[in-house]
Amino acid sequence: MCRLVLLALFSSLLFSSSLPLYFKGNEKIASRDLYDTLGLRLPYAIEVWEDNPVLESIAVSQSIIALSSYYRSRGYFDAKVSAQETNSSITLVIEENEPITIADIKINSILELDNALTLKTNALFDQENFTASKTNIKKRYGDHGYCNAQFNSKAWVDIQTHKAYLLFEATPNEPCTFGAISITPTPNIDKGLTASMLRFDEGDPYNLSAIQESYEALYAQEAIARVTINDNDREGNVVPITVAIEETEKPVRFTSGLGYSSDQGLGALAGVKHRNFFGNLKTLSLDARYSQIKQEASGILSIPLHNRASIHGEVGYSDERFEGYRDQSVFEKLTLKYQDIPSSALVGLLFDQTKTYESTNPQAFPNTNLFILSPLGEINIDTRDKPLDPKKGYWINAKAQGSLLSDYSDATYFKTLLSGAYLESVGEHIVGTRVKWGTLRTYEGQTPPSYRFYAGGMNSNRAYTYRELGPKDAQGDPLGFASLLEGTVEYRFPIYSALRGVLFSDLTFGSNNYIPDYSLPYWAVGTGLRYVTPIGPIAIDVAVDPDDSGQYALHFRIGELF
Repeated sequence: MCRLVLLALFSSLLFSSSLPLYFKGNEKIASRDLYDTLGLRLPYAIEVWEDNPVLESIAVSQSIIALSSYYRSRGYFDAKVSAQETNSSITLVIEENEPITIADIKINSILELDNALTLKTNALFDQENFTASKTNIKKRYGDHGYCNAQFNSKAWVDIQTHKAYLLFEATPNEPCTFGAISITPTPNIDKGLTASMLRFDEGDPYNLSAIQESYEALYAQEAIARVTINDNDREGNVVPITVAIEETEKPVRFTSGLGYSSDQGLGALAGVKHRNFFGNLKTLSLDARYSQIKQEASGILSIPLHNRASIHGEVGYSDERFEGYRDQSVFEKLTLKYQDIPSSALVGLLFDQTKTYESTNPQAFPNTNLFILSPLGEINIDTRDKPLDPKKGYWINAKAQGSLLSDYSDATYFKTLLSGAYLESVGEHIVGTRVKWGTLRTYEGQTPPSYRFYAGGMNSNRAYTYRELGPKDAQGDPLGFASLLEGTVEYRFPIYSALRGVLFSDLTFGSNNYIPDYSLPYWAVGTGLRYVTPIGPIAIDVAVDPDDSGQYALHFRIGELF
């Protein structure tokens, strides 16, 4: 009998039909989220070669149960799901009905927790957010050293009134400290080097953020495949730490790719990197890049040091076409970098043998061979949540370099570039602003024209094409600026599913003096579309100069500007 049942079940699975699956009636929850709930992937619009997800008829009942549970977890306790099946498709019909909203939240805590809660009064009672709030509260206490805190979280739901009442309580107990730190060695990575990357020491106050930052610092080393930081074996208020890492099995990695941007046109890259070159996390990389305006090749050796520092040596070659001349550079760069998440500082030396040639305007762009020896420095702070698609946070970057005219350098000059951005979001609505200020002062000798600032393009003023903004010579070639100030304001908003929109305004000031000419602004106003993909949003922007409606430009890229 058992064999007959199994045979019947196997036969039903074998001959069950798979039909395209659609949703109807879901107004508050996107179809992509519903497909994900069922373990199905909805192709992005650009994936025209992919078919719509399909569902087997035998799985319809289980899918209805799964979607009902999912809606309940999002606060729709009264949601109803039914199926409509034809010979050509399956449609799951959803009645969302009235959701449960939060009427009141009670908090009993010695620490301020309002920012830790992802739930607000009058918002939907989303069970994922309820769980996230409990996790955030535990983390908040862990960040303040309370490793043995006790927590109590409850939710009372009134089905009749569609209201939820929440309670969050925390008892801190005594604060904790980090105990002895034990590190498991690996064949090619010194455990002392591993210990130096941790963001805590024995005897420090216990802090969950320090553990998370240690994970990030270790995973930033490409030779490390896996990290485990065990803080569970507690001895009262003392927390011993055990650290174990695993080296990547294949330290050599090859990369290649093709791309296109409205700034540099068609591009290609190829490279190879050894991620544990002679052990202890040293990396050696060789890279080559080609675009329609620039060709470059470089080799970089990076050596991590103790106490979060590293040494980088780079040699490279580039040949770049500017409007009016070409610039060829053979350079060597030696830098010392200190990284302490989310900030870093860098000092170094740049040896730059630069050739300017094929000039169409020798007065503005003289054909020269120059050698510039420049000390340089950089400070960077980046708190954004996602580099390619950020929704909140800020970054600040300051760069400076200069030189003195001597037997070792053909110019006395000083160049600075200060930039920063800030992003704030409310749900899927994001407002951001960015500012960039730079100046180049040449006191004696000559600096290459490529050292000047150029404006216009997808990362600058978007009413203009790449490097086309500003004064031009008799041949119509841009002269660039000795000083530059640029600002951008953007509003990013959802449209439908993976499609988003943006409204923006760019403003540029520049001059041939070391201070920008604020009496001559270059404006841009525009709009754009973003299509979200796993590698970042595909962006299309179009902008116009409101003072000159004939001046406009279209831009393409992957990733947000800031």
